[in-house]
Amino acid sequence: MTLMLIFGAIAAFYCLLLLFRCATYALPIFAGLGLAFTLRDHGFGWMVILAAGLLAGVSIHALGRHLARGSAPLVLRLGVILAFVGAAAAAGFQAGGALAMLADLDPWTQRGLSILTAVVTGYAGWRDLLSPGGGIEQPALHS
Repeated sequence: MTLMLIFGAIAAFYCLLLLFRCATYALPIFAGLGLAFTLRDHGFGWMVILAAGLLAGVSIHALGRHLARGSAPLVLRLGVILAFVGAAAAAGFQAGGALAMLADLDPWTQRGLSILTAVVTGYAGWRDLLSPGGGIEQPALHS
């Protein structure tokens, strides 16, 4: 039983780490899923739904990274950054609330843990959105 508790704690820690690492993708995923569900309600086929949802998510992520890092006006950059951070913080708030409910904490502690997780997830989304590296680092070639 103790071993299962340890494995459960490790799994919960890994899920939180994954939440913080993928915080930048919250807005593109929400947008892609929203478009996919809208197209499904209007009767489009599954190939169109999947292609449009994927294209919307990828394009919003690429455009957001480009606008946030580029030489756009400060107001536009700030708006894009706040949209991405807001979506990440909302996802973090819900995940923190779910983890606090699983731990069976009192309501005020649940709310505090949710807010703390939202702030940390929003910061992780801001950091990942503005970080200069966008992919896997490759080692430099030495001659």
